[in-house]
Amino acid sequence: MNVLHFHNVKLEFRAAQAVRAVDITPVNDMSRNSDDVDSAEAYARCRVARDWLTGQYADVSPLPVLYSGAPFTMKVTGHPPETASVVREVFKPAFKVLERMTRGKILVDDRWGASVHAEREAVAALRDGRTDFAPCYSAWDNETYTLVQGLRLPGLFASAEIGTAISEELYSDFFRADVEKQGIVMGRLKATSAFHLFSMKPIRTLADLQGLRIGGNDGIEGNVIRALGAIPVPGSSLEKKEAFASGALDAMHISDGPAEVFGIGTKARYRTSLGLVRNNTEFGMSRTFWQSLPGDLQKILHAWLRAEAQAECQVFYGLEGARARDKFRAAGCEFIEFSANDWAQIRQRVAPVIGNFVTSEEGAGRPAARMIAAIETLTKKYQNKSPDQLMVDAIADPIQWGQ
Repeated sequence: MNVLHFHNVKLEFRAAQAVRAVDITPVNDMSRNSDDVDSAEAYARCRVARDWLTGQYADVSPLPVLYSGAPFTMKVTGHPPETASVVREVFKPAFKVLERMTRGKILVDDRWGASVHAEREAVAALRDGRTDFAPCYSAWDNETYTLVQGLRLPGLFASAEIGTAISEELYSDFFRADVEKQGIVMGRLKATSAFHLFSMKPIRTLADLQGLRIGGNDGIEGNVIRALGAIPVPGSSLEKKEAFASGALDAMHISDGPAEVFGIGTKARYRTSLGLVRNNTEFGMSRTFWQSLPGDLQKILHAWLRAEAQAECQVFYGLEGARARDKFRAAGCEFIEFSANDWAQIRQRVAPVIGNFVTSEEGAGRPAARMIAAIETLTKKYQNKSPDQLMVDAIADPIQWGQ
């Protein structure tokens, strides 16, 4: 019998292959969530990430470029519009850093707005050569990417940057097999900031949430929404955006940065703070492209991916998320907080989601309890590191996957 603690709520579950008790009290502690800082603090705390994106660290302890042949072109595709802040402020500057780190031996051809393939067709596009680096979010495919769904458990990480560091460190031991059996390799993992509710009518109490149609992903996120008494409505980002605009959805469950990218936060009249779930937004890579690179360029690309993951979560979900909240307020969006009494009920309702996931995964022969124990250990390793320290780690001592 194992015991999980979720915000002072004790949950017992049976894990068939668990080898020791798992206590994730400091992990599942929403009071440690540090995503919702103001713009000034968000700007100050990601200085190293911002500097990395301008190329200031591209020549610090550079990895040698031994390859002398013609440049490789890495095709990049994605569903956000090219005007999105994440594209302008993160991806395009990061691609210039990659080109500089490889001394021009890897060039980037990036296409946006789902112009090359549909949002959820990236795996097929990576296999057939339409793209080399593209979003393959695990939240879109709960059946294929099973154990990684645990990264979406409620209240698991204190911030996007800590969630990113831990997720990347877990990859080789827990997630690699599910990715590589699809005929692709992992590019990078990245935790989002926490999700909140955006609506046209106020959601001030848990009672207001009952029976509402909420745009989100299925799996753990959907289980959390159901536990709160609402109805999850899965779909692509573009589909959910249109459904919200038409009134087919009562609310959207999404983090602040993407809410700005897809025009949700400036249209919504209310933002109710929830912060239980965050997604992991992985980018897959073409196995053919990866294997075509000589070893020296593979090492540089791997190092770049580790730094890009940390820079993206800090600048897009941190800084641009804070700026997005400023835009929402300026557009007239009212920010709402649940009462302490509602929060007590929320914690009790969502606590079983954790135990149910572990029980189900262990029953299927997957090491969910061991993964959560690893998350607890890694949380202790990272919890006192600042965003700047985490970014320095990603640049100077990137996690190795043994590819």
